[in-house]
Amino acid sequence: MDSYGLVLFLLWLATATGLFLFVRWLSRFLIKFNLPNDTRLLILIAFSGVMLVAALNFLWKQEVKQPTPPTTNSSTAPDSTADAQQPQTEINLDTYESTTYPDLYGLRQEMIKQLQDLNTFFAQINDLAERLPAQRRFLQDIIDIRWERRKQLQQAYQAIDRSRRAFWLHYHTGEDHYVRKMFAEEAVRLQKRIQDGLGDSREFQLAEAEAISKHLRAADDLLKAAKLPTPQKGQSINTIFRPYSDQNRQTLIELLTRKQENSILVNLKQLQQEEKRVYDKLAYMQQYQQINTDLQEETYSLILAWNQALIYNQYAQYRILFATEALETTLLLGEAPANRDYAWLLKELRELSPSILAQAVEERNVAAFSYNPAIDSKYRKP
Repeated sequence: MDSYGLVLFLLWLATATGLFLFVRWLSRFLIKFNLPNDTRLLILIAFSGVMLVAALNFLWKQEVKQPTPPTTNSSTAPDSTADAQQPQTEINLDTYESTTYPDLYGLRQEMIKQLQDLNTFFAQINDLAERLPAQRRFLQDIIDIRWERRKQLQQAYQAIDRSRRAFWLHYHTGEDHYVRKMFAEEAVRLQKRIQDGLGDSREFQLAEAEAISKHLRAADDLLKAAKLPTPQKGQSINTIFRPYSDQNRQTLIELLTRKQENSILVNLKQLQQEEKRVYDKLAYMQQYQQINTDLQEETYSLILAWNQALIYNQYAQYRILFATEALETTLLLGEAPANRDYAWLLKELRELSPSILAQAVEERNVAAFSYNPAIDSKYRKP
């Protein structure tokens, strides 16, 4: 008798014992009631029958669950020799490459990472351009460089990946020792192809670094450009620079606040307050002009002077905001703050902000003191 048969025997024995004890208990229990003998006997038989059926059903189910031993056959029974001759579980091509050709695998992963980073950039560039409108011309230069870089990397990677997959096909269908020997030479060639592709990518990265450096130097030149740019014939001042919208300006102020650039913020906010005062004065002059029609010439001249002060104030803000935005753009492009041109522009921005505010105040004074001819000659530009 096996172990399972022993368990079934014990179950049968326990069931029979339990059924006997239940009938005995029920008989004694029914005696307590004043029932006719035939009624008591019927009740005893009915309950005992139910318990017997339930017990037999339970034991039958246990019989059904008895496991069937596997059939053995000399032609199908595995042995240690057969196991050793079975093919190994098929492994992933990447896993095979990483263990057999680690140099090739590492170089290919670097190429994949660069392509992924470029794809992420192109997926986000539209949103970036919307948030940084004054940087769109610069961003277009970066887009052009990275587009060509991605195109060359993709072409190189597709050729390399095709060669890998062709090897994997032959590895599983041909004579593996021969295929591996042949691919060892191919792997060296592929490594060289990847190195060349990464080298070309490096040239594009250097071109991008130069574009970033040029842009940051231009932002520094703008900070130092104290004179308002002179429009060419038929050109509007708005085509030379476009003042930042309230939303874009507020975004950059919040950025400076997060970075605790308090020395820049103080001067920028002072320029904002000056701008509001100028707008208030211009609004008053326009209302005054409508009532005092006989002072059209004087009012018009004064409006021109205050409008010039307003334009210069906005130009002063533009210079600070543009430099701030240029710095942030380079960070978003992956440039490190340790970059020499980045560090220099940030230093210049901190140091030149007070003088930019002073220049705007000086322009405001030209309009503020225009009434007194003696003082006017002191502030009026030649």
